[in-house]
Amino acid sequence: MTELWRFEQMITLASTGNYRRAADKLGITHGALSQTIAKLEREYDTSLFQRHKRATVPTAYGETLLRAAREAVGIIAQARDDMSLMRNLQTGRLIVGIDPVLSEGLLAPSLAALLQNYPSLQFTTLPMNWRSMDEALATNGIDIYIGLGPDQRSDRFDYRDFRLAPPVFAARTGHEVLQGGTLTIEDLIRFPFGGGDVPDWLLMQFMASFPEHLPSLRSVRGMFLTTSELGLMRQLLSTTDIIGLVPEAIIRSEVSAGRVTILPAVKGLAELTITGVVATREDRPLSPAAAQLSQIVLSIANIGWKLYESQNE
Repeated sequence: MTELWRFEQMITLASTGNYRRAADKLGITHGALSQTIAKLEREYDTSLFQRHKRATVPTAYGETLLRAAREAVGIIAQARDDMSLMRNLQTGRLIVGIDPVLSEGLLAPSLAALLQNYPSLQFTTLPMNWRSMDEALATNGIDIYIGLGPDQRSDRFDYRDFRLAPPVFAARTGHEVLQGGTLTIEDLIRFPFGGGDVPDWLLMQFMASFPEHLPSLRSVRGMFLTTSELGLMRQLLSTTDIIGLVPEAIIRSEVSAGRVTILPAVKGLAELTITGVVATREDRPLSPAAAQLSQIVLSIANIGWKLYESQNE
């Protein structure tokens, strides 16, 4: 009997709180499970579980061993997943954390390109932004993160940067703000802003152009209505007086349909420098699937940036 299998039995008993239910879940007999726990208790010379009227629960010593057991089982499970992906790119599951503002314009074409060569690859995409990517990568909740760069970078992760076209200001067609001539910051701040939850470094660039009107990060964030739901943002832009600060790609269909209009350049606003990242764990080898997706993302982002530069020379 392996130590890992004994730990799995212990973890299952703790999660079910009942010997019979745990044994059924594990596919073994009640007696076999009881023997495993008894052997562990003899080896560690202490009681690991205690029976109450309604459930069997871990003792304080049992909780200590359970923490180590869960960590060990988790490490082995992650290693199995990693080896599955490394053995064959067409097997296993790749979990991608994606900033919603980049999902349509960058991740969708990148995955499409990956799947052309490996149609059997399984993947899961989890919407998240720079606020949650650290924990998701650190706990193996995702294999790779693609999104706007965080305000602070961690030594635990590897970051590969890419440039993005600046976001555009947009409003519903017929919006009052479109009635004037030159667009100024005074025109904009009369209305609420809408967009994704962006890092401080992006907002600080916006503030630097208009320090008198936007004196602090709190004042800027107080103007923004943020959402990770792109469909909701498109709906709000086309039906309300919100001014959107969004990537052009996510409103392209609304602009083509005449429901939304991209606003002219705002007087006095310096061009925003937008940096995206592909982030992975520094202490884990990159699986072939994640490595290839990273390369495709960087390639597509570079093509998009060069196209933007050529159109704005």
